[in-house]
Amino acid sequence: MEKFGSKKDGVFAAIHWGLIIALIFLAVLSILLKFWIIIPVLLLIFAFFMWTWFTTNYEVQQDTLIVKSGPFRWRIPISSIRRIRRSKNGTSSPALSLDRLEITYTQGSILISPDQEQQFLTRFKTLNHKIEIES
Repeated sequence: MEKFGSKKDGVFAAIHWGLIIALIFLAVLSILLKFWIIIPVLLLIFAFFMWTWFTTNYEVQQDTLIVKSGPFRWRIPISSIRRIRRSKNGTSSPALSLDRLEITYTQGSILISPDQEQQFLTRFKTLNHKIEIES
């Protein structure tokens, strides 16, 4: 098994951490104003953002790509992968960078951003030589 972290770029870091700072500010303000009902909601949102930031990764096993991001998991059989191509698509996905790879497989597609992209692509080419890799 090989594990690849998610590439993290400045835009995503600024948005992500800006939201986390805003959540902390709102939590402190809620405490000061004794608005207790909102605090559990803010803590859940805070936990979600932290969880996705620190756990988004991609595991390449012998026959499966496992994509993890916070509470979300995708299991993609490597034999079902048809194409991998670079993408700048900003659609919500388990990727912490706009420098992404779109993986097209039998059931659909997913956008990811492995931190060691070339090593990731080489690994896939050795596991399934039928995968079309576009630059």
